[in-house]
Amino acid sequence: MKNKIASLTLILTLLLALALPSLAVEIPGYEGGINNENNYKEVIFITGEPIELEGTLDIKISEKNRKGVQTKTYTYKYDLHNVKLGATLRRNITLSETFETNGNQTTSQKTLDKYSETFRINGKTYQVQTDDYQWNQGQVLHQTGLLEYYAGDWSARKTYKVGNRRAPTEEVTVQTIGNLVGYDSPWSATQTQTLHYIIEFENKLEENDSWEGTATVEASYNKTKDYNYIENIPNQISFHGGFMLTEKHENVLKYSYNLPRLQGSGRNIGQDSMTIDTNPIITRLNIPALRDVRGLEAEKDILLIASMDGFSLTATNLGPHTAVSRGDFARALANTMDIELPEEETTTSRTRRSRRNKEEETPLRYIDVPKSHRNYPYIEGVSNRGIMIGVGKGRFEPDRELTKAEATTILIRLLGFQNLAPIGNYSTGFADDSSIPAWAKDHVYIAKELNIIPRDEYFYPNKPITKEETATLLVNFINYLQEQLKYDYRENILN
Repeated sequence: MKNKIASLTLILTLLLALALPSLAVEIPGYEGGINNENNYKEVIFITGEPIELEGTLDIKISEKNRKGVQTKTYTYKYDLHNVKLGATLRRNITLSETFETNGNQTTSQKTLDKYSETFRINGKTYQVQTDDYQWNQGQVLHQTGLLEYYAGDWSARKTYKVGNRRAPTEEVTVQTIGNLVGYDSPWSATQTQTLHYIIEFENKLEENDSWEGTATVEASYNKTKDYNYIENIPNQISFHGGFMLTEKHENVLKYSYNLPRLQGSGRNIGQDSMTIDTNPIITRLNIPALRDVRGLEAEKDILLIASMDGFSLTATNLGPHTAVSRGDFARALANTMDIELPEEETTTSRTRRSRRNKEEETPLRYIDVPKSHRNYPYIEGVSNRGIMIGVGKGRFEPDRELTKAEATTILIRLLGFQNLAPIGNYSTGFADDSSIPAWAKDHVYIAKELNIIPRDEYFYPNKPITKEETATLLVNFINYLQEQLKYDYRENILN
């Protein structure tokens, strides 16, 4: 079992790292199941009552690129049981997915290639083969540079047969309409699936022996990376405390049903749920050397950002009331949002490069950001994703002060929410609303609504943002990703 789960974890980890769009984090399985490191759970209704199953799920994923067409092949192998009821289920599935990318959007289509399922309970065997199952799913993903949002729909019809497949004694047909919605970010990820089933049973040997039922399954996967400051108990220690990151994976499956009451009259109507969580992953962050932030209102915010190397880990003086440059903001963003940075040159690669003709060398993206600039890798990282771009004429102006309006605009653009602002003439509610540049107004409005920026009387949009204000802004942004966004995608749907 451990080998199966290990391969599932490894494959899903690799999937997230691939350049090919993965349509974000997926609930394990092709529909309606939840799992952790050691176990997988789902519920089925084909006998006329809900039956919870658990066991192992092995997933293998391969990808190809032929003549510019990107495809993935998914193979699922289930081995499930319900010990109390003496039920077992074995299922093997092969799906294919093709992708089409248009700018920052990717659409995909999944189809069923091969299928087999055998379910045994009370001496009866239900079987499904490829010809008995019609299934397809379509998804769309939108990338903002930092986040991925996605949604999908699918439809299916599966026929279980009892006895001889060509002349079964009983048939159970399950029609499914499903949808999913989710997002993936550096600090949280959520996907929620909703499946609606219509189940029809027919006894081929008796004319009046048939029934119909319905069921709904909602499965939600959530990943959250949280931070906590841990105080050290001993006084005689070189540091007072430090930050700890904890990554948690939570899974919830809720189901409701309206089925026949097989013994007696009336209907069997009810609901239930299952949960399964993973063991938290704990990471201790480095201890910053900063000494000039003690007693500040934003001290913990500054230390958190510095612990992730958003500000220098080794500097003793930050200058919290000094302005942040564009390059330093790029560094803070890259290191707090896990933005991929260009690989550093090794001695060997530099030697090889020195042998090339200068015309073959890759030109600099910005003429004012040489590779020797302290923030070069961070500027490259945010530029590669379109998070921050140049100011024109091949320049980035890495040492120019960043304004509060510019910093706020960058973060809201990362969320992709600027189009949610009102249309036409409106006020942000700040007393200096008229001073907010037109290109920043929608972003400032949304940031205030989401509590990413303070609801003070004045915003001072054209004032350079200080390092202290930068820390608070980024921590507010992290908190939004951790809590508010997750709540909208999970609790509002499940409840």
